[in-house]
Amino acid sequence: MVRDKFKPLFERSLREQSQVLAPHVAEVQSTNLRMGLYNSYRNELCVSKDLFIHEYPDHKVLVRIDALTGTTITVKVIG
Repeated sequence: MVRDKFKPLFERSLREQSQVLAPHVAEVQSTNLRMGLYNSYRNELCVSKDLFIHEYPDHKVLVRIDALTGTTITVKVIG
């Protein structure tokens, strides 16, 4: 049986990188929520570069982050 040779992550296509990293990202996100932290990401609600979703264990919030000061302003509680 021939085993696939190791291929460094950055020599892979974006699709291959996503497939390799997806289970690790999911694990980290679950760990964050169990620890009471939040996950930050962008989706279709983030119509400008300064908008992000903060997902907490019990709710999600649309926030605006000031790039100069790092100040976070809650725009909308999503649920």
